[in-house]
Amino acid sequence: MGLNMPDTFDDAVGRLICDVYVSHDGLANRAAALAAAAEAAGDRRSADLARLVGAELDNRGGRVPDGLALARHLLDASDDRLVRAHSHAVIAGGLWRIGDNAAAVRHAMRASRMLVDGDPLPLRADHAIILAVQVNDQRVGTISHEELEVAQALADASGSPALIIANLNNWAWISYASGDLPGAARRVDLMCACSDASGEPLNTSSADTVARILLETGRPAEAVQIIEYAIENAAATDSDAIPGALLTLAEIQRRDGGAEAALRTLARCRELAAKHDLPDIEAEALGMVAACHADAGDFRTAYQTMVDFHEAWTERRSQQSDVAARVAHAQFAVDEAYRDTERFREMAERDPLTGLWNRRRSDAELAAVLGVRRPACVALLDLDHFKQVNDLFSHAVGDEVLCQVAELLQGVTGHAGRQGGEEFLLLLMCGLDEAVRACEAIRQDLEAYAWQTVASGLRVTTSIGVTQLRSGDTATSAVSRADDLLYDAKHAGRNRVVAG
Repeated sequence: MGLNMPDTFDDAVGRLICDVYVSHDGLANRAAALAAAAEAAGDRRSADLARLVGAELDNRGGRVPDGLALARHLLDASDDRLVRAHSHAVIAGGLWRIGDNAAAVRHAMRASRMLVDGDPLPLRADHAIILAVQVNDQRVGTISHEELEVAQALADASGSPALIIANLNNWAWISYASGDLPGAARRVDLMCACSDASGEPLNTSSADTVARILLETGRPAEAVQIIEYAIENAAATDSDAIPGALLTLAEIQRRDGGAEAALRTLARCRELAAKHDLPDIEAEALGMVAACHADAGDFRTAYQTMVDFHEAWTERRSQQSDVAARVAHAQFAVDEAYRDTERFREMAERDPLTGLWNRRRSDAELAAVLGVRRPACVALLDLDHFKQVNDLFSHAVGDEVLCQVAELLQGVTGHAGRQGGEEFLLLLMCGLDEAVRACEAIRQDLEAYAWQTVASGLRVTTSIGVTQLRSGDTATSAVSRADDLLYDAKHAGRNRVVAG
């Protein structure tokens, strides 16, 4: 195939996904070549997955609107489960980079949970790594180890040193940021051991983490050695990797009393930040410049630099909002392009959060069923104490609960729709006894679901009212009767099915 890659397209895609964490030199060309070769061979899945690697490179290279546009296009255009899952993963990374963390974690959850045992391990590990980062980015001062442990197990199973090191790097940095320095040091040791054993060099970001932990554990000389080598020699897998490493070097120099050396390093950092449009780095560098001047006793310059820092930070927030607005505008343009298609008309009858049919479509389905001479039942499901889920765990977790419930309901034979809030409607073309069995199975599945993977301590149950359609029923009378039975289920203690 002339790709200079493994023999199969699956292997080639897996290698590309791993190499995103290693080096981006020539990676965009490799992804484009693989996409073209797979397309010519009729392997649309591999072609689209290769294109998504290109979108991820856009995200990491500071071209987030471009990366998100391509990922969202493939999410909308493809019916392939793996392509759609990886589109969610790429979207999660892009949204995270522009500060939309709540939306990012929802996409990351979908990306991870759309994959199953037997899917390619590099893809599963990559999605788990992304999810672990997103979940922990939502936390302040604490660590959710479960997602990181799952990601590490999948990375280890994949056998890819790049994925193993990537997750250990994230885990070390998250541990450091939350104040768990011993935990961070353990993961850094594991990273270095994996790198030494496999021959896979640390990229700039991983070396930055190692240097930071060495500094904080009283080994500044080793920290300087590794960070200086990384700045000049290691591969950068994010546009801010080298400027970020320069910040670490400047901090080491400043703590060692070398304010002038730190200022020279920060000048280089700010030059790269300006060149690559990295206002976050520019603002952080300005803050450190102020600290260096204060260390030297030049408080007037320190004060003025802090004024500049706050102005830069304010501008950064404005730019971040502008990027988010441009991303939203681009998505609006895509939506408009599809407005006259059959698919868009169907989307108008879908609940945007869960993907289930909305109330308008459910009303139409119920009206149609009422005209059919065969047994049929309507059921209303309401999640128990759902307000507490939002209040105790956050609305992002509440949204994910609704999405997981929707996935369970999509496996039911019949019509499933979201009525609004935490209430769902089912239309089942069967008699009452069979409908009760189906509803009881749903209730049990929902209660037994591994909600701990969504949020530690989370428990979700549902109450269900189900009734068979009767002669003379209208849509209003049937739903009203089901609603009365749902109320009876709630009044009887919740987490049960009541039929009538």
